[in-house]
Amino acid sequence: MDTLEIKDEEVDVEKIMEKIRENIDKRKKESIYTENEPEIMSETFSAVSPIKRDIPEGLEFINYCDISNESYTISSHRPVTGKFLIEGRKMVHGEVRRYVDPVFQKQKEFNFGVADVVKDLKTESQYLKTNVENLNTGLERLNDNSKSLKIDVKSLKTDAGYLKTELEHLKVDSPQNIKSEVNSFISAIDLDLNNKSWLNSVLENRFKKNLQNHKVQKPENNESEINYYAFEEQFRGSRDHIQQHQKVFLDYFKDCKNVLDIGCGRGEFLELARQKDIGAKGIDVDEDMVNFCKSKGFNVELKDAIEALQSMEDKSLDGIFISQVVEHLAPNYLIKMLHLCNKKLKYGFYLIVETVNPLSFFSFTNFYIDFTHIKPVHPETLKFLLSAVNFREIETKFISPVPDSMKLKKLPEFGDLKDREKVLFETFNQNINMLNNTLYGEQDYAVIGKK
Repeated sequence: MDTLEIKDEEVDVEKIMEKIRENIDKRKKESIYTENEPEIMSETFSAVSPIKRDIPEGLEFINYCDISNESYTISSHRPVTGKFLIEGRKMVHGEVRRYVDPVFQKQKEFNFGVADVVKDLKTESQYLKTNVENLNTGLERLNDNSKSLKIDVKSLKTDAGYLKTELEHLKVDSPQNIKSEVNSFISAIDLDLNNKSWLNSVLENRFKKNLQNHKVQKPENNESEINYYAFEEQFRGSRDHIQQHQKVFLDYFKDCKNVLDIGCGRGEFLELARQKDIGAKGIDVDEDMVNFCKSKGFNVELKDAIEALQSMEDKSLDGIFISQVVEHLAPNYLIKMLHLCNKKLKYGFYLIVETVNPLSFFSFTNFYIDFTHIKPVHPETLKFLLSAVNFREIETKFISPVPDSMKLKKLPEFGDLKDREKVLFETFNQNINMLNNTLYGEQDYAVIGKK
């Protein structure tokens, strides 16, 4: 900035000094500056907003704009009187600054306050601008939602009209359609009942004609002095061995209290039932078997199956288990026994019939080791008989697999086979699997029916 010089011929020092004194006295008399004026100004600016330093460049310029003229210097070109003129001017300058500087300070403080207020206004303006933008966005979304709702309402009105039309049609057609469907359903039920009734009457008539000739006879071990218990121990297997296969049936009798074991034999199932807190009792026609079971503490009676079932109340049993019995029975006796089983069983409980599997050649070749066996029963035949006496949800389980050591052996795999050799190898092993399934299938099976 250029230096300002005051030439001594431009001013009269005496007049200037006099003028300054007059102005000072005048200001004091008029009390332009009060004693608490700086404090009032400070409180005023503090009320507006505290001075902050992080303000934009434009506001910073206002805050720190220095309106004082620091470059002003006092000088004179007069060689003799210049020193006196300079000193006089300095005195005048000092007096002027004494009264002018407070004004500059107040102006600077005012600038700070103005800048702070402007900054707050700018922030508030930005906040309001953001809110306005958000409101505009929200209004646009509401507008879109309103359009979507209008479309949905229109669609609902269309659907309502369609439903109304369908309802009118249903009012006209429904009674006739329902009546027709109900009649068809009733006719189907009647046909099924008639078929079952006819089948039942046929079976009853056959049974009445032949019952006396085909009752189960007790093994003649008493007359021949053959111990059937020892016979089973040798050829059927130990009690522990039999129990391992019968464990799979326990879940069907869970929490049951009155299960009947027909042909209980050595009591394998009765012992398993006791271990699982299943209430069970047994019947058998072999006196040695009955005595053995009683020695074990089981509830067993020496009774024929049909006689025992006929003596019981209908729907009194919550489970029936028949293991390795049906192969000893004549067909008509078997049918009558299954019919009584359904009659004495409660609704929703199970009948399980286990017997020799005639589909396994290995099992079939051993079938007549027991000379009391009459004939094997095919799984499909037994399923049909259970269905005929009104059991439902019938399923078949195959049990007692033949050990792998007794089956035909497959060729071991070789890693360096040619394509032709590989085909022959796979074909041979597939044939071995088929032969094993036929020759060495599971030895026993069970048909399970639910009343």
